[in-house]
Amino acid sequence: MIDPLIVLILSASLALLFFMAARHKMRAPGQFKAQLAAYELVPEFMLPAVAKILPYIERAVVFLILVPFSRPVAAVVAATLLTVYALSMAVNMLRGRADIDCGCGGQPQLLSSWLLLRNGVLVAGCCLLLAPVSERAMTWADGSFLVLMTAVLAMVYLLVEQLVRNQSFSDDRGASHG
Repeated sequence: MIDPLIVLILSASLALLFFMAARHKMRAPGQFKAQLAAYELVPEFMLPAVAKILPYIERAVVFLILVPFSRPVAAVVAATLLTVYALSMAVNMLRGRADIDCGCGGQPQLLSSWLLLRNGVLVAGCCLLLAPVSERAMTWADGSFLVLMTAVLAMVYLLVEQLVRNQSFSDDRGASHG
């Protein structure tokens, strides 16, 4: 059994993650379509539809993962999306094509094993939402802890993302000057 506070922290954190991902895709649909095309995994005739539908699926996850009765379905959809994204990255890395933008949002980021690890951790978080939840009353302290931990997890996520970008930049500079 998992504590309900853990469920709320994971749900809020994943909702925030998928909100940011969907926002990036919806704000720059042409850029996202180009990022998706760079993976060379979606047939050309399906590319416009897939590029248009993915952000709406992510946006649905944002809302559904916050509602207790739809949370399990949203967790499965979220885990599936993250797994497909990771597999897409892995396929391109195995093809020797790690120099494409992952399309994760925000600043460009090259494919790396760190991104695969990140997605694995996020999938594990989604899977935790499928565990049975213990019953207990939530207190005001739980609410405060929920806000604090969601903020901490968001900051840790952003910090790791920046470290991965810096490592990628460092690797590029070393390769071009070494």
